[in-house]
Amino acid sequence: MKQTKTILLLILTTFAFTNLSSQSRNFNYFGSYNYGFGNIIAPVNSSLGYPEKNEVNKLKSGSINQFEIGVYYKKIGLGLIHNSYATNASTSFENADVNGDAYFENGILSDKLNIRFNGIELLCKIPVFSSDFDVTCKLGLGFQSYSINKDVIIQGQHSDHHNYTLKGNKLTTIAGVELNYQIWKIIGIGFETSIIPGNYKKLTNAESLSYIYNDNVSRLSTGLKLKITL
Repeated sequence: MKQTKTILLLILTTFAFTNLSSQSRNFNYFGSYNYGFGNIIAPVNSSLGYPEKNEVNKLKSGSINQFEIGVYYKKIGLGLIHNSYATNASTSFENADVNGDAYFENGILSDKLNIRFNGIELLCKIPVFSSDFDVTCKLGLGFQSYSINKDVIIQGQHSDHHNYTLKGNKLTTIAGVELNYQIWKIIGIGFETSIIPGNYKKLTNAESLSYIYNDNVSRLSTGLKLKITL
């Protein structure tokens, strides 16, 4: 009798372990890093003139760094995502009134722009041709921070120097598509493109809170991806 109970317990334990292992295989944990190029696709404000328009056009291209971590259940995934855009520019100008004092001077405009998106994402993986190759669609929601440091040097009879930083945050989305190929057991490579809206209406300068600025930095991110799946 005792032996029968032992055998029955062993069978039940084996069944439970097998069932648990089968379920666990439906879950796959992943982490990825993406480096590439970003482009601000929003049009330049038509009210801008020389040399501000030249400077803004230079800020429309930058570098992208993206990190992801999450879990898949079969073909559906849930993850955390960080996507950053960084660029800087400098424009020398001549005979321009950049500070509105009615004097036309020479000088230099310099800008450092940083945009960071942090959020959650929902992913859907669709195998193509074989289990090693897939197309993954993603949709995410999160907060995006905006920071631009602006430096204005005016040279000449009415020389001046201004340096200030505009900042802002907003709730926004990310939508993208990635192509992935599993080159080894846990290592895959891929290509991704995504879009992040970013129309800021209330950018502020900490040194002059009475002034409200706006900027549309909606951007397209494109890059190569290294992915590890466990």
